[in-house]
Amino acid sequence: MLCDKPLMRFVLTPLAVAVLLVIAATAFAQTDTGKITGTVKDQNGAVVPGANITVTNTRTGEERSVKATEDTKPPDTNVDDRLRALEEEVRRQKQMLTEMQDIIADQRRVIETLSQRTSAAVTTDVNESIKPAAAASSDATSQTQTSPLEDRVKKLEGKVLAIGPFRFSGDFRLRFDGIFRKADTAPPAGFAPLTHQQNARMRYRLRFNFDTDIDSKVSFHGQLATGPINNAVTMDQDFGEITTRHPFFISEAWIDYHPNKAVQLQAGRLQEIFADNSRFLFDDDIRFNGFNEKYTLSFKNNGLKVSSLELRAGQYILSNPNVAIVTSGSPLAQAGAIVGSTGRSSNLFHQGLLANQKFNDRWSSQFGGDVQLYRNPNQIQLASTANGVALIVQNGLGITLSGPVTGTGNATTTSSGAIYTARNFQIARLTYRLNWAGFKSRNHVYPVVFNFQAARNVGIGLKERDAMLASFQIGKVTNRGDMAFLYVFSSKGANSMISQVTDDDLGTNTGVNIRTNHFRFDYGLAKKITLQSLLYIQSELRNSGAFPNFFVPLNAFTPRQYRLQEQIIFSF
Repeated sequence: MLCDKPLMRFVLTPLAVAVLLVIAATAFAQTDTGKITGTVKDQNGAVVPGANITVTNTRTGEERSVKATEDTKPPDTNVDDRLRALEEEVRRQKQMLTEMQDIIADQRRVIETLSQRTSAAVTTDVNESIKPAAAASSDATSQTQTSPLEDRVKKLEGKVLAIGPFRFSGDFRLRFDGIFRKADTAPPAGFAPLTHQQNARMRYRLRFNFDTDIDSKVSFHGQLATGPINNAVTMDQDFGEITTRHPFFISEAWIDYHPNKAVQLQAGRLQEIFADNSRFLFDDDIRFNGFNEKYTLSFKNNGLKVSSLELRAGQYILSNPNVAIVTSGSPLAQAGAIVGSTGRSSNLFHQGLLANQKFNDRWSSQFGGDVQLYRNPNQIQLASTANGVALIVQNGLGITLSGPVTGTGNATTTSSGAIYTARNFQIARLTYRLNWAGFKSRNHVYPVVFNFQAARNVGIGLKERDAMLASFQIGKVTNRGDMAFLYVFSSKGANSMISQVTDDDLGTNTGVNIRTNHFRFDYGLAKKITLQSLLYIQSELRNSGAFPNFFVPLNAFTPRQYRLQEQIIFSF
């Protein structure tokens, strides 16, 4: 409250002037007497003594005759004009006082808000601002003190927005998505002919993030996003549906507990603990309900150049059928559950470690391994059938979906069945990433990243249990004119990982049993606006019947598919 006295002087000074002006104007308007002094001169400039002068009061209409003397001046006929000017000045002063009072009230509210919510943060900011101010010259200090009041109010409002209860962000992606495949009218014996596919559509994705710090150790994150409710591997919403409104759902919601820099615990609807945006293990848009833990151990300089070691683990609840006894012919029995047993939930347990190396300021790397353990995985496939979606999905949501969960692609024991050919999914993965700061061309930086990943379903001894991905990227888009080039080669066997949770772009219409070449080009139109061109060239690996109890949705004879995506992304 150090600024109260200057503010009061600033308010009282014009107020006192206004009151004096009102009193003077009122007194002047109420008097009928006065003194007129001056001289009357002829056309030659000589003073005319004793001249008769008639004076008229314009307010009352009264006329008076006086005799001029040598000191008489001409009568003042502008009294009303002066009175109106004084009244106008009084009104203007009152308006200025009202505006100043409003500004001062707003400033006081801002100061009270700052002092209540972020006294520590404001104190830090003030201390930091005092340091350069003390080193500045007396002239600079004088200019700072005389800065406009509006600028000060705007700065205070900016602080309130920056440290308010929520921080908002998001992105909007406008996408052209085309899938093209020729027909196959002469398939191998035992297979039906395939029609051509030509699906060109416009789509968009809208994501809205909101974050807040509950205290120094606990924070909250939430995200609302578009997308069909029965397709967990995309947030894209197709153009169409006549003129109906599109849905908006809870995509992410979690509490983050971080008592120190080494520990991070999360609970809620989460990103997968090993999600890396590489399109290998999991789709970029997939989210899980459960818990994440990450422990980071930091190291000083050592011969292995290891700067930190991350221990990660995630436990996710995929279903909760709540069936006391599995009966014959029930959906759970169709998914392989033993008749007479209790219907158990489906879960994913994922744990592993990542080691970060820093060789110097320009070279770094990351390597590690992890294992995914699925419990009752057949319930995931069951949710992709008409009988299973009601039990596994719709009961929890409380609504009826238009169809089963999408994303099938694994081998099953029967055609379109609910039991995977792979009895278990215990997926072990190794990953290695090499980063180089790259080179600079004009004002643009081109970092280089190489990534290799290999996975195997060690829970089975069947064929088609392996998967791999290799990628090479040059450049990164952060500002206008920046460019990035990416190439990805990936191969995923039909028994290697679960199709419903892996990437759906590398594998169009399926997540596994594919081999894909992927090319991408990014160009920065502005700081937060990026243009992207993506091309996928996809081929299937195996036909149904290639192995015992092996049926896949898309077979190896399927003609090569091309998928083209042109999109522009706006971040805010």
